[in-house]
Amino acid sequence: MNRKIIIFGGLVLFVLLLLMLGLRYVGNQNDEMYNDSLMSHYEYDIIIESNSTLQNVILYLPVPVFENESGVGLEMVNGDYYNKPSNWNLSLEDTEYGLMLKIEAAEIQPVYHSLPVAVPEPEPGSGDLENEVPEEALVEESHEYSEETPVLVPIDFGTRVGADHLINTRSPVGNESVLLPKYNLRDSEEGPIVPLPEHINPEYFDYESLVYAHYDASPEAEVQIFIQLEGLNEWWIYGWKYNEYRDGISIQLTGPQEGWVQAEGKLVTGDGIYRE
Repeated sequence: MNRKIIIFGGLVLFVLLLLMLGLRYVGNQNDEMYNDSLMSHYEYDIIIESNSTLQNVILYLPVPVFENESGVGLEMVNGDYYNKPSNWNLSLEDTEYGLMLKIEAAEIQPVYHSLPVAVPEPEPGSGDLENEVPEEALVEESHEYSEETPVLVPIDFGTRVGADHLINTRSPVGNESVLLPKYNLRDSEEGPIVPLPEHINPEYFDYESLVYAHYDASPEAEVQIFIQLEGLNEWWIYGWKYNEYRDGISIQLTGPQEGWVQAEGKLVTGDGIYRE
């Protein structure tokens, strides 16, 4: 009987050893995939939407700043990124409210497009697809609203800058580049639009910021400015996973402008999956 117990106990220990070795192997494999695929970066985006022409434009917009420096801002000034306005002058400027992105433009004109039209599929075997697109399906464009061109197209440009460290997405304020200035940072009553899994628990904040706007425009001019920053870590372990923080500022202006105006800010931290 004792011999059977000893043999059974030995088998149990052997199985447990195999299980431990298997778990260690899987853990090592996961660590290797994590380290090989880990990417951290910042994404900064500016959207300007105006329904009429603006002239003699000067804007000071919040830019990602950490310890009074902005690598993202330098990329905006010196880099070649998507939709960069070629006739605008961009620079980083120290203001009374901190480092900001300065935009200068002699004129900003709105762009209106026609409504999208479904393009019919080409005939089988056709080699000239462009000639088969009917003339009425082509997009019309103008600088004024009309029944033919009712869709206002926003100016949307920005950049993506890699980080040389794992971004602190849980506590970015004081540890990472965030949009500044931030006043009256407080817990927000807002939450996720759809319920999140229990292991994803982001925090939501509201705050106030400042934007400087100077331009000549008609009294009916309506301008909206959106500024968005994301700090993102992403990696692949049998599928892509990520965590991030999102920092955004929005403002709506009417008529000509000259001076500092208050903007609304929203910050979301700790959104996503964490390994620890």
